[in-house]
Amino acid sequence: MSNVLSDPKTYSQKWMQESNHFEKEDIYKTLTQIIPKGNFIEFGCGVGNGTYHLATKGNVLALDNNEYLINEASKKGFNPENSVKIHKCDFFEITDEDKKIIKDFSPTVIVGWFIGSNGQDIFKRTKEESNPYEKGKLYREKIEDIIISKDICLESIEYIHLANRGFSNADASEEELFLSTKQDYDTHVFKKIGFEVVDVKSINWDMTDSEFQYSAAHNPNFKAGKIIPTVTSILAKRTKS
Repeated sequence: MSNVLSDPKTYSQKWMQESNHFEKEDIYKTLTQIIPKGNFIEFGCGVGNGTYHLATKGNVLALDNNEYLINEASKKGFNPENSVKIHKCDFFEITDEDKKIIKDFSPTVIVGWFIGSNGQDIFKRTKEESNPYEKGKLYREKIEDIIISKDICLESIEYIHLANRGFSNADASEEELFLSTKQDYDTHVFKKIGFEVVDVKSINWDMTDSEFQYSAAHNPNFKAGKIIPTVTSILAKRTKS
């Protein structure tokens, strides 16, 4: 791990390469096929690849705090049949203006794909974690907590879709993957807000050209075994109003 923390501009350049790699492998297209049509709040527009695919199924309100990523995403040509708005905001300090924009949008689906940020932002938000290799995981968990907060997860929200990159057990069956991930996320994320995991998919991807460092997320419900690079898709549905 480099001792120099990435800044927003450097991160945006590296993420463009990573995101375009996902795009070449149809990762965004595959993720979009999993979710229902609706009005999408996208947590993190990145360079606009995910936004582009979401706009084929509905209106999109994309939120991001990185001006360089917002600038790149704004250059995309989106589906003219649906509206796309990219709004700059600080996820950790949601303002009254942010809340109004979100409420007026009448969202039905929250999307949090590949949650992350530049090193400076991650270290700023995770000062309580001394292990630098665990800071990215803690940052993601904090963003997930914001996603399920009352300011974001309004009564109009019917689904929440998360996608995490990393590694998973190559020997695990689809049922094992579903049950272990469901138990983990229902317990720590969704059950307390009246949602439950209804679909889990593991999407293989080639990380040969990736410059990002990934680690296998610890899940106590998973048995040990050979690990492979995957994108884990987690779809949760509202069960209680």
